[in-house]
Amino acid sequence: MTVLLGVAHGSRDERAQQVIQWLLAGAAALRPGLEAAAAYVDNASPSIRSALDDLARRGVEDVVVVPLLLTSASHAKTDIAASVQAARFDHPRMRLRYGRPLGPHPVLVEVLARRLAEAGAGAEEPVVLVAGGSLDPDANAQVSATARLLWEGRSFPTVDVAFASTTGPSVAEALDRVRRLGFSRAGVACYFLGPGRLPAAVAAAASAHDLEVVVAEPLGAAAEIAALVLERYDEALGSDIRMSCDACLYRIPFPGREGSVGAPQVPHSHPDDV
Repeated sequence: MTVLLGVAHGSRDERAQQVIQWLLAGAAALRPGLEAAAAYVDNASPSIRSALDDLARRGVEDVVVVPLLLTSASHAKTDIAASVQAARFDHPRMRLRYGRPLGPHPVLVEVLARRLAEAGAGAEEPVVLVAGGSLDPDANAQVSATARLLWEGRSFPTVDVAFASTTGPSVAEALDRVRRLGFSRAGVACYFLGPGRLPAAVAAAASAHDLEVVVAEPLGAAAEIAALVLERYDEALGSDIRMSCDACLYRIPFPGREGSVGAPQVPHSHPDDV
């Protein structure tokens, strides 16, 4: 039996974990007999190590780990990858395969557009796509690629990018640009799977701006995303893993991040593993 282990960031808001459970249940329903389980990098249980230890105790010898993340940032490249590698030493009889993150992907773009429409954002009004920021320039560039895909073929005059943490531009800065362009109303697309601290911060920043701003809900447990989870699982089973590494900060000496090149990769510290 092969088990799909979906690994998300984890949130102190339990509604975020509920979205992950729904997505995994949706993926398993598309493949009768498939078992899907969840693990988290931080803020929620079980940890990746705990989840894999539990599967090993049950005698499971084949696991596909799929990062339920929207970009290939440090959690995908470092924390989860290092946890998978550590588990290969801890459980030498277990076959572990590691898939790639969910985004960028046209399915996510379509759901973003639908969430904007559901919130009442105008089809011909500007949009700010907000994601969680990263120290990895490659991950931030993937958000920009998603914004471009959201603009393509639609009537939005602009789709700007903002980040809720770590890097800029901030939500307020992106909305200021929209205002300077002469618009009085904008839509904000939340590029997060579920609710939590960062989506709440996005809504607060948008409500504090003098523009009229419509904030869409996060992506949520859309059926199309559950199908995408299964697609990533199948890629890993077929050894068709196309992780984007051409602009990885662990390979390319970006200004100010030169020390990351070739740095040892270690799992994220999780309270379950202390």
